Amino acid sequence: MTQSSKGVAAWLRRWWRALVAELVATALLVWLGVAAMMPVRGPGSVMLAHPAMAFGFVVIANACAFGPTSGAHMNPAVTLAAVLYGQLGASPALGYVVAQMLGAILGFGALLGTTPAAAALAPAGCTLPAPHVSALSAALLEAALTAVLALACCGLWSVHDPARPDPAVPIKLGLVVAGLVYAGGHATGASINPARSFAPALLHGYWEYQWVYWAGPLGGAALAALAHRWVLTPRRRPRADPAELPLQDKPDQP
Repeated sequence: MTQSSKGVAAWLRRWWRALVAELVATALLVWLGVAAMMPVRGPGSVMLAHPAMAFGFVVIANACAFGPTSGAHMNPAVTLAAVLYGQLGASPALGYVVAQMLGAILGFGALLGTTPAAAALAPAGCTLPAPHVSALSAALLEAALTAVLALACCGLWSVHDPARPDPAVPIKLGLVVAGLVYAGGHATGASINPARSFAPALLHGYWEYQWVYWAGPLGGAALAALAHRWVLTPRRRPRADPAELPLQDKPDQP
């Protein structure tokens, strides 16, 4: 076995569980979340509350189930934010994104297979700007929505204590996602997730406005992560050596 083969094997042993977790979590997110948008009872039967609550609750469930294994990103934009925030290396991040894309395709494929044919015709499940919403406006709104999600993730990462994890994190993130879908759903579909938009476009062969749902979320997540890391997070000052302190400031010696 060559040295490079040994390196790949070691990498897989380190990360395979996290990659499987990302694949399954993203599949469930797309399958169950987008299911709430399918017009199985006819056109106009889907209310905004349906996908908002569905995505929010699936995020809560997946964060509980898969968070300890992979962090339950389920979203290339969140993974990009993790890299820029220093939470994840570039190599595993690439593996995360591949797993997320495959999971999204599997999830939407399962949804098409369990949805009546009349309700699964293109562009059902695709994210598209509303009429009279320009592509640029949609991209900017997607960037803003995803930036809020990334800021929330960065804030939680910054205070995470492995010894005392916050049990409310899944609920916090689920409520954030639900609120963002409420905020942007009417205008853009509130994708905030390139994988969620890519899978329906691929399986339907419907690529219109696809760039909006890559440029917006990835750009918003990147800006938010960098802003939180370099602007919003206080710099920790190194503790001074007592020998370098003025005499009156030195701690009492036992």
